[in-house]
Parts: sequence; C-alpha cells; structure tokens
Amino acid sequence: MATAKTAKTAKNLPAVKKNTLPTNLQEEMANEIEQFKNRIAGPTGNKIKTDDKVFTLPDGTSGETLSVIIVEFMANNAYYDKPWNPNLVVPPVCFAIGIEPAGLTPSENSPEAQAESCAACWANQWKSSKTGNGKACTNARLLAVMAPDQSEDQPLMLLKVTPTALQAFDGYVASVARNFQRPPRGVITEISFDPASKYPSLRFGNPVACSNEQLAAAYARREEAFQLLAKEPDVSSSLTPVAAPKAARKGVARKAG
Repeated sequence: MATAKTAKTAKNLPAVKKNTLPTNLQEEMANEIEQFKNRIAGPTGNKIKTDDKVFTLPDGTSGETLSVIIVEFMANNAYYDKPWNPNLVVPPVCFAIGIEPAGLTPSENSPEAQAESCAACWANQWKSSKTGNGKACTNARLLAVMAPDQSEDQPLMLLKVTPTALQAFDGYVASVARNFQRPPRGVITEISFDPASKYPSLRFGNPVACSNEQLAAAYARREEAFQLLAKEPDVSSSLTPVAAPKAARKGVARKAG
C-alpha cells in the first residue's frame, strides 16, 4: 500500500529532464550512489523471527511452518567478544560473509579480525566457546527467501539458519540438487522446527518443484538477494576498530583450548 501511494504521488511531480547535468557531475553522483552500499546499514525490517518456535513474518503473520522459495543463501560467521544481551544489540568484532564456508576470511572491515582465515581461527574451533563445547564464533547461513505467490514489488525476507540447523540445511540443499536437478530456488521449501530441540532449530523438507513462473520470478531476484545477503553489519559503534595483534590471538587460542 505504501509503495502504491508513493508511486501515485510521484506522478504529480514535475518531470526531470535527462542529460541536463555535466558529465563529470553525473559520474560523481553515480560513484556516490555506489558508495552508499557501504555506508548504510542493511535492512532490518524484513527479517523472519523464530522466537518460541513460531515464524513471525515482517507483516506480522505467524505460524509453526513456513513455505518459501530460497532465492539465495550465504555463509555468515560472526564472533562477539561480549556475552549475548537481548537488551543491548552490539556488532560482531570479527565477521565473514561468502558463498563457500570453507574459504571464508574475515572482512577487512572487522574491528578486531581474529585470524587471516576462518579455517585457521581459534574462535572457529570446537570447544573454543566459553559456555560449552561449541565454537566461540557463530557459523550460520543467511537465506533470502520469498513467498511462492510473492509479487515483484514486495521485498525479499531474511531467515537465519543457526549452527544447530546447518547440517540439516546443507543436507537438504544436496538432496534437492540430487533429486530435482535444481538449486534451492527451483523448489518450494517447507521449513519447520525440530520438535526434539529445546531451541528453535530449523528443519527443511517436502520440496515441490516451482512452476515456470515461480522459477523465473526467483531467478529475476537473484542479484537483489546477493546484495541483501552480502550487506555487512554496521560496526561503527565498535570502540577498537583495529586488528588484534597476532601474539594476542595466539594467547587466546591457548586459553580457549
């Protein structure tokens, strides 16, 4: 509704003549717009919540199962140096985003990069967590999804796959490729919660092949999904935007082990 209203209002505005600006100014404006991608925070209003094992969509719709098309997904590693506090949202001090989990490296924008690669990082090793046998770094998958009947003017939604559901998700993706000869965006996926898990751990199943129209719509939004998933967290509030010394990292590694 808001989009339609905005479009209607825009029709009443005077038309802007094209090619009326000097070439150098047009180029400067284009470069500035490109830089905005790194200056603004990623969208937060399009996240699907999973509290209390209930899916809550951005529009307030809720349910215990979810049927979506997974347009694209990326691996997302994040290390926080402070305990989780629901009343205080803080950015990770080290993070990595990419297509292949095994080849991830910390972003150059990480305030305190913990290692040169995630594979070699102390925080990405089992038993490095202070609260158990898990990892100090959170390994996750971030999905950009759309409803099977979603219109092109509706934004994609984000869904986070936490560490306890990674094996289930990766296995599902492999199963779809093997049985349907399609990537995840080629099927409608039913997502639910593991009833045996105390926490909201996602499970994926019951794939149904997309229609030609649904498949075309999903592929048309792939670039949009990439940009959404690749958006880095806003770390401007971090107090020490420098990489941790190698000696300090080694010390932490020994202590964690």
